[in-house]
Amino acid sequence: MNKFLQAVIGLAVAIAPLTSSPALAQAEEIVIPAIAAMSGPVAVTGQDAQKGIAVALEHINADGGVAGRPLKIQLYDTQGNPGVVRQVMERLTRLERAPIILGCEISAGTSAAAQFAEQARVPYLNSSAVSAELLERGYKWYFSDQITADSEASTVVSFLEHLMTQGDVVPALLYEDSPRGAGTIERIEVLLEERGIEIAASAPYSRSDRNLLPPVKRVQTSGANVVIWAGYTEDVVTGLQAMQQLDFKPYIVGIGGGPGDVRIPQLVDRGFIEDVNLSTVDYFNPDMDRAQRFVKSYEEEHGIVPSSYASMCYRGAYTLKAALEKTLEAGQDLTTENLRAAILEIDIPGDQLISPFSRIKFDEHGRNVGSQNLIAQWKEGGTKKVTVWPPEVAVEDPNPLN
Repeated sequence: MNKFLQAVIGLAVAIAPLTSSPALAQAEEIVIPAIAAMSGPVAVTGQDAQKGIAVALEHINADGGVAGRPLKIQLYDTQGNPGVVRQVMERLTRLERAPIILGCEISAGTSAAAQFAEQARVPYLNSSAVSAELLERGYKWYFSDQITADSEASTVVSFLEHLMTQGDVVPALLYEDSPRGAGTIERIEVLLEERGIEIAASAPYSRSDRNLLPPVKRVQTSGANVVIWAGYTEDVVTGLQAMQQLDFKPYIVGIGGGPGDVRIPQLVDRGFIEDVNLSTVDYFNPDMDRAQRFVKSYEEEHGIVPSSYASMCYRGAYTLKAALEKTLEAGQDLTTENLRAAILEIDIPGDQLISPFSRIKFDEHGRNVGSQNLIAQWKEGGTKKVTVWPPEVAVEDPNPLN
């Protein structure tokens, strides 16, 4: 093994189970690997995923584990780098012969992981990346319980049409240019074109950029009054600061964990957050009743409500548990083939989930047919995210256009 690979594999965190009974403590432990970007430009995604997994393991093992056995998840750092992802996947599939891998990885890394898992014939369970393109490759070993860019795009456009009932809407697109941001924006562009809605400007940027004044200025000068923005936490903070510097206050419809990150009020002027009606299309919000056990445990541990990043692999750990449990309760060994078959049999109802999904159930392409979005908006002086869309799950009405 070369020194680079040794360094990569050394960046692993064992998230140990907490057992609540002597019987569970004495049972054989199930150890499953997971990958996430815990360092690098999008480290916040992996660090939050790690915290979410830890709470999930606390709850799973307190409730009896997996078929009476404690669960442990070994989290490997990929830095969000596809090259590092391939190195880690090679180790896990070929040397350690993992029977299944949980993915808490960004879309660019997930693409590399899914390709490697397909070649190795090992189930890769994605609970983080939203790229819809991966589900169109005909993979047999890739499964995603997450929302997709398709569902995000549909939710954005329905919300935009709601705003259009209140006045003239001039939309512009602002997005980081990775497969995650660009992929979602491409689908939004298609839907807007189908509806005859013209886009005032389209401004991509690299998520490694630390000066977003140029793309934000391009959007401002276009005359846009609504900005559809796909981004991660770091670039969203930088972009909001650029908007404030330029005194540009559009109505922002955000996409992804960045605009909805619970740290936003500590990183950006709260008054400005309220001025731009900062909203985000998301797969989690702490005000949902069904999520309260997770929210309370996380807040007690970390002193802050969980972010969407933290929620994604909390949910993923439970999807993993369902696959492991189905296999063991059928009297089968935890092999790649058995776990793949078990994943296709999963059907978890929505009231058992912390997300606004109707259920977790996979089709033959690995897509969760029960995933669905919500839109949360920063309210109460830019300090609290409130679910505002769609109407059937909204806690409050969204802020008006004007």
